[in-house]
Amino acid sequence: MDGPSLQERYAPDNACFGCGPANPHGLHVRSFVEGDECVAEWTPQPHHEAFPGVLNGGIIGAVLDCHANWAAAWHLMQKSGAETPPCTVTADYAVKLLRPTPSTVPVKLRSVAKQSTP
Repeated sequence: MDGPSLQERYAPDNACFGCGPANPHGLHVRSFVEGDECVAEWTPQPHHEAFPGVLNGGIIGAVLDCHANWAAAWHLMQKSGAETPPCTVTADYAVKLLRPTPSTVPVKLRSVAKQSTP
């Protein structure tokens, strides 16, 4: 994943905790376009742990939320032909953690936007 991420390209001054390039204390999630998917690889640090070797669930949630929001923004840009992303926010959010997430390896994300029906 070379070059600027979606966040760096379209929101370099954003201070979002999860994905803002301008937040010196943030997670710095970096999302990239691969075909019709948005992908990211994020490496946890020891201070992101719930306990040794296990990533904190809230941190997982922030990583997922930010990456999914950028996937949605990219999808909307492609659909409308826009040159800049629209403002997107999370309207509904639920995560079911099936097992502990190791904090000793990178977290890999793949997102495909799906339009919901009302």
